[in-house]
Amino acid sequence: EELEFLADPRIAETQSTQYVVTNNAAYQTDDLDAYDSDYDEINSAKIALLENLSHYVSDNLTEVHNQDNATNNVIDQDMQATSTSE
Repeated sequence: EELEFLADPRIAETQSTQYVVTNNAAYQTDDLDAYDSDYDEINSAKIALLENLSHYVSDNLTEVHNQDNATNNVIDQDMQATSTSE
């Protein structure tokens, strides 16, 4: 008795099918709009990140012109610290 509604001939099969298709199309449109807006935000975020990284890298390049000099400076500082602590 509980499952009689499944075999009820008064309910047309196309009604439920049509409802599902209409709802799916509406959801897909909403999803597409959300995807487009996210895409714009992601591009803006990527651009900002690359600008920040390029600025950071250029600052580091101006600080350390030559890796050998940086290594020598660290060694010199270490030697000075050792001699002053003795």
